[in-house]
Amino acid sequence: MLKGKIIISTRPTGSEDLIGNALENLGAAVLSMPLIETFQIPISPKSQSVILENNTYQWLVFTSRNGVESLFGQLGSLENIEVLPFKTAVFGRRTAAALHDKGFNPDLVVQSNTSADLLNELLPKLQTNEKVLLVLGDLASNLLKDGLQQKVSVDRLDVYRTEVVQSVETKMLNRISENNYDLILFTSPSGFKSFMHHTIDKIDLQNLKIACLGPTTEEAILNEGLVPLIVAKPSGKIGLLKGMENYFAKSQYENV
Repeated sequence: MLKGKIIISTRPTGSEDLIGNALENLGAAVLSMPLIETFQIPISPKSQSVILENNTYQWLVFTSRNGVESLFGQLGSLENIEVLPFKTAVFGRRTAAALHDKGFNPDLVVQSNTSADLLNELLPKLQTNEKVLLVLGDLASNLLKDGLQQKVSVDRLDVYRTEVVQSVETKMLNRISENNYDLILFTSPSGFKSFMHHTIDKIDLQNLKIACLGPTTEEAILNEGLVPLIVAKPSGKIGLLKGMENYFAKSQYENV
C-alpha cells in the first residue's frame, strides 16, 4: 500500500531514521525536511560525580536516544564498567537500542512513548526510600517528575536542548503548498511547532495531510485546530506503519 507514496519526514538531520528506513523498504519515497536541531547541554563536574556515586540514584529514566547519547558521551567512565550503579528505565525500542549500544540492558522498557504508561509500569517497581534521576531534553514536561514524586524522591537533569531550524527549503514548502505529497510526518511537538513557525501565512494548513507518532504530538496538532489523518497506535514505528497502511488501503477502496 505504501509503494510510490511520497512521505515527508521532519526528523532532525543526523538522527537515525528507523521509520524512514522502514517506509523506504515498503516502497515509499521519503523526503527529508528537518525542522529541529538538538544540542548537548554540558553536565557539571559536580553532577557527574553525584551520578557516578553508588547509591545516589537507584533508577535513571531515559525518554529518548538523545538522552542516552548525551549522558554517556559526557560520563565516559560509564562505558568502562560492566554493571551500572543504578537501574534503568527507557521509552521504546530506539532508546533501549541506544542503551544496548553502550553495552547495557535496560531494566524496564516501556513500549509506549507516554508518561502515563511509564508511570504505570515504573511506580510499582519503586521503593519509597529510592531516588530517581530523569534524564531529559529541555522541552520535556514535568509530568513524569510530578507523577513519580508521589512515591519517591526525583531529580531532573536536562542533557540536551532543542531549537527550531533557521530555515526550511523553499522547494519543500512549495511541494506541500502544491499538494505534491501523500503525508507529512511529525514525530514531536517541537517539530510541529517549528513547522507552524516556518509556514504561517505561506501554506493552507487546513489541507495538510498529517501523520504523527503518538498522543503528545497529536495534542500539539489539535491545539492548533488541525486534525491528523494518522496517529500511531500504539505510539512508535510499528503503530505508525500499521496506521499508514490502513489509511492508504481505505483510500484505495474508497476511490474504486
